[in-house]
Amino acid sequence: MMEAYKFQVACCLAACLVIGAAGAHHHHREDGKLKPSTGSREDPPTPVAMAGYGVIQRVLGEEFTGSFNLCQIQANAGENDTFELRKSPAGAIELCATNGVALAKGLYWYLRKYCNATVTWGHHGTGDNLDLPSPLPAVPATIRVSSSVKWRYYMNVCTVSYSSAWWDWRRWEREIDWMALHGINLPLAFTGQEYAIAEYYKSMGMTEDELLEYFSGPAFLAWNRMGNIRGWAGPLTPDNRKAQFMLQLQSLERMRKLGMTPVLSGFSGHVPEALERVVPGIKLTKSSGWGNFNTTYTGVRLLDPTDEHFIPLAKGFYEMQTKLMGTDHVYNVDTFNEMNPASSDPSYLANTSLAVFQGMRAADPDAIWLMQGWLFLSGFWNEKTVKPYLDAVPNAGMIILDLYTEAVPIWSRYESYYGKPFIWCMLHNFGGRRSLCGNLTRIATGPASDRVLQGSSMAGVGLTPEAIEQNPVVYEMMLETGWTTQPIDVPSWITDYVYGRYGTVGGSNGALQEAWSVLTDAVYQFNFGQTYLGELHRSPGIPSSKMLRIREPANLGPSTFGYLDALRDMAPVQSYDASYDFAGVTAAWRQMVQGAAQVMASAGDISGPLSYDLVDVGRQVLVQAHADLVTLTSAAYLQWSKEKQNTSVVMATLGKALLGVIEDLDSLLITDSNYLLGHWLETAKRWAVSDEERRQFEANARYQITLWGPSGQINDYAEKHWAGLVGTYYYGRWKLWLDTLQAAVNSGTPVDGGKYGHDLLTWEQAWCQDNETHTAFAKTGTVTVSQTLLQSYATYSGKSTYTKFADTVVNGFDIHAGSALVSRDPDQMKMFCDMEPTCVGFISTGYLKTAVDQRSSLAGCDLYVKQK
Repeated sequence: MMEAYKFQVACCLAACLVIGAAGAHHHHREDGKLKPSTGSREDPPTPVAMAGYGVIQRVLGEEFTGSFNLCQIQANAGENDTFELRKSPAGAIELCATNGVALAKGLYWYLRKYCNATVTWGHHGTGDNLDLPSPLPAVPATIRVSSSVKWRYYMNVCTVSYSSAWWDWRRWEREIDWMALHGINLPLAFTGQEYAIAEYYKSMGMTEDELLEYFSGPAFLAWNRMGNIRGWAGPLTPDNRKAQFMLQLQSLERMRKLGMTPVLSGFSGHVPEALERVVPGIKLTKSSGWGNFNTTYTGVRLLDPTDEHFIPLAKGFYEMQTKLMGTDHVYNVDTFNEMNPASSDPSYLANTSLAVFQGMRAADPDAIWLMQGWLFLSGFWNEKTVKPYLDAVPNAGMIILDLYTEAVPIWSRYESYYGKPFIWCMLHNFGGRRSLCGNLTRIATGPASDRVLQGSSMAGVGLTPEAIEQNPVVYEMMLETGWTTQPIDVPSWITDYVYGRYGTVGGSNGALQEAWSVLTDAVYQFNFGQTYLGELHRSPGIPSSKMLRIREPANLGPSTFGYLDALRDMAPVQSYDASYDFAGVTAAWRQMVQGAAQVMASAGDISGPLSYDLVDVGRQVLVQAHADLVTLTSAAYLQWSKEKQNTSVVMATLGKALLGVIEDLDSLLITDSNYLLGHWLETAKRWAVSDEERRQFEANARYQITLWGPSGQINDYAEKHWAGLVGTYYYGRWKLWLDTLQAAVNSGTPVDGGKYGHDLLTWEQAWCQDNETHTAFAKTGTVTVSQTLLQSYATYSGKSTYTKFADTVVNGFDIHAGSALVSRDPDQMKMFCDMEPTCVGFISTGYLKTAVDQRSSLAGCDLYVKQK
């Protein structure tokens, strides 16, 4: 039976290679006739040129393959991946490179520099601006560009769950082309590893039931692989494992054809409990609790790397995986991700890492261990523990991902990892939570300067976000740092970016350029920890102080995310209300709506990228308005509960406005296909082979972006601002919250917190188990809806008149003491003041006032007084 299985896999591999070879044979038109592409001075084209023609065909279209002559060149001594755009006339661009990735990067360089074009994330190509001039512009002089670093890495171990859990081959093919165009040559390739794991353990005698008990559901595999959880949201059926494996074969074949080095999974020692049955005498320990989950889903078994069985078992796994997937000799292993080793003894730590490495090398003498440096954020690690752990492995046998270098660089704390090559990474995003953020100045300068510091062992740059498909400007810039030795000039780069993203018409629009200039200073100087996420996605609790109290996980257990606490302690995080420019976001929105309307008037429509950005900036403004209404409603409730004031009428007014913001946000999001819950749910259900599995996969998809665990263990960590999710889940929760508070005020009876928490969790769980269909297709009218909302949320049209007193403050007399409003724009503050019957004015730092007579001078703070 095992031989038959091997034969089947061999046939699958052969079929993929044949399909890939056939798909790579491209043609172009000359004189109206279809003829083979010959490339520059190459007949037939080399595999490198053929890979490049494949990218052109898939990204630009068949008709453009004849506009490029592609060839292969050799790198000079000391050069990394290199491309050369040679002097050539219009319509006959000559592009040569050392491999397929460099060739694709050279193509993208040409598109960016000469055609004002970009390729970024977006459903069905909506992130692309590929309205190319005809003929294609000439290259006036030969340009040769080499990568400044050996490696350009891509993906976080969590990205495969938060973003790509439901991708099919069409979506993976698109992403691989995106990688190549941006010069990525070291991508994480984790898809389908459960197939290899299952085949390995079954060959040892493990049963299917034992495997099903171990694997988590498809939306939570990242944390199963890291040894954090087991079984949650499963089962992971053999059919699904096989389908993911076949997808992996297609992806690997394409990556390798382009000259990439896919990073495969390694053996970390996290194993099924049943291994104790099939390997007599083996000793396993339970990993520690994680993420507020109880023992039903935690306690993954860990085989200590110093155990005598570790190296033989690791060797067997690598051999099985290589038979199934081949190898490029780089493997990711994170034995202690968000968990600490059993001992801090230096010899134990050295033996642990050495065993992990020896397990690889026993099966693959050329193996390289790719490890995340994330574990070193824990207080367990210091100079006395990190050094022996790393020194046990030869420098040439390890690469370390400095996972969050833009905010919390670890390499500089440990002497550049004591000589180990490391990759300067931008993590940027946690859980896919949506906010406008990213430190462009740090990205523009950090990699270039850190690479040449004395003692630096920096060997690459990388992207390590927990989720993608957000803030494309940050990722575009970061990936350019791998192809320049100099710091990037941010203002001029942004100007070029706007041209590339919106084309010549949009790029030359003054309002759009101004919008991006404002955004660059207002929000794109801040890391994720410095940005503003709002309250929309938060599971609301009953106000018990001057600020809203967010409901804790249902089991009320202490958080085990010590790593996030460490981040807060180590990162130079500023308070968002002191740095993040909320008024700037509103100002940028005004400019973007104006510019989009002008582009639509002249061009008849707006592009996908402009639609995406218009919704994204408007989304941020509405999220800020929602947060302010939550603050005001909480304050009104506390005036009743603490001060016994009758606030029923104002709470009703504020509540209506709060729910109105949510409805308006949903109406904006539904105008762009990149902001739809339905897309996430439908792609999940397409992987199912039965009605039961379809329900399971939809529940997986719903739980991940809401409760995360069965009862809110990591509540709202992976929240999304998607039409459908906003209009049902977030709307429903906030309505329950408002109804509960209003009922308490109307009846004079305090809220029963226990009952409210139970009712809220019951409602949330019901939503996660629901199967209501949500549209996967956007409505039209992004510009029209944006114009309407701009009038509602950023243009004051009330009847009151306000007088401004510059550089003036009123201390005290706050309606919502201790919690400033975030919108800050004067027109928005006037709207909020009008909603509050006791408001007689406000200061520009975000406080509504009940009195404004006791004034003093304060530079930069303006007082607005409502005229009687």
